[in-house]
Amino acid sequence: MTRASVFTVILAVVLGSAGGAITGFFAGRASAPVDEIVALPDAAVRAPLDSYADLIEEVLPAVVTIESRRSLFGMPSGSIGTGFFYRQDGHVLTNSHVLPRGAESQIGVALSDGRRLNATILGRDIWGDVAVLKVDGGPFPVVEIGDSQSLRLGEIVLAIGSPLNLRNSVSMGIVSGVDRTFPHPVDTANGSLNIPLRGMIQTDAAVNRGNSGGPLVTQDGRVVGITTAARGDASNLGFALAISGVMQRLLELESTGTVAWGFLGVSYQVIDPELERFDGSPFPYAAVIGRVFADSTAHDAGLLAGDVILAINDQMLTKTFSLADGVDAVSVGDVVRFRVQRQGATIDLFAALRARPAVVDSTAV
Repeated sequence: MTRASVFTVILAVVLGSAGGAITGFFAGRASAPVDEIVALPDAAVRAPLDSYADLIEEVLPAVVTIESRRSLFGMPSGSIGTGFFYRQDGHVLTNSHVLPRGAESQIGVALSDGRRLNATILGRDIWGDVAVLKVDGGPFPVVEIGDSQSLRLGEIVLAIGSPLNLRNSVSMGIVSGVDRTFPHPVDTANGSLNIPLRGMIQTDAAVNRGNSGGPLVTQDGRVVGITTAARGDASNLGFALAISGVMQRLLELESTGTVAWGFLGVSYQVIDPELERFDGSPFPYAAVIGRVFADSTAHDAGLLAGDVILAINDQMLTKTFSLADGVDAVSVGDVVRFRVQRQGATIDLFAALRARPAVVDSTAV
């Protein structure tokens, strides 16, 4: 069988397959004078402590409970989540889904010392599930930002938050996995869509409704994640946004109030690099295009269903650098170069990266 025939078989599988659904919940959706941010270098890995009481006493003053109030069908309604000060002038990081939609909503934060202060939304990234609040006053105690990219499996982590409105609660676990993907419900003009959050930290620390937006910290007291969600159909499967990825887009969120995410406009299937052709040679790690959406970057570039993308901007796709990762690494408006295999020939295609539209298919990247 020729190589083109093999890719035809793969394409048929891609176009004919359907994905399963993942169930879960977002842990805060329901009831339940230095302004500069400095990411500190990692300290040497320490042996587990006999007690984390001193560590919690240091971190807890920077953690807040977020209280939202709004009128729903004429009746008062509220929700609880968590956040943390990362700047002394009152900037708070949390999850976007913790905050209600609508200008009529009132948002307040409760500090660990019992004070309650009003807060306003400074920026909101619904696609990345991150939000920044501004609290007047200060200076406030702040967390130390760590490096989530250096996390290792088995490291001890602690989740701090207000699960089920049990404020200032602490749970402990380990890093169970990294670079995980979790479906993120986003309200769009097309209704609610599950958009995958990528690069997440998996932990077995207890995560419940109300934990969302709280810090996930190492035993050195540095924040490596924003506790975000848990699987609703399993135990001990919590997920946190990796803080290093959040910090990369934080300046844009603070200055513009939102984040412009790139949108390629394709659905695709990964070719397993461990497969072998019939002649015994391995497949390259690549992405087979199943569908190209209209008015998208892919359409502008001339990508077609059945094309096999090998690289983006001269960086080859790998297990640790997916097509979605490649799109996320490019700023909206920048020209993207795709190396594509089409009917046995290798070609390069170019297009300026478009922003993710308000109405989008949940399977599209």
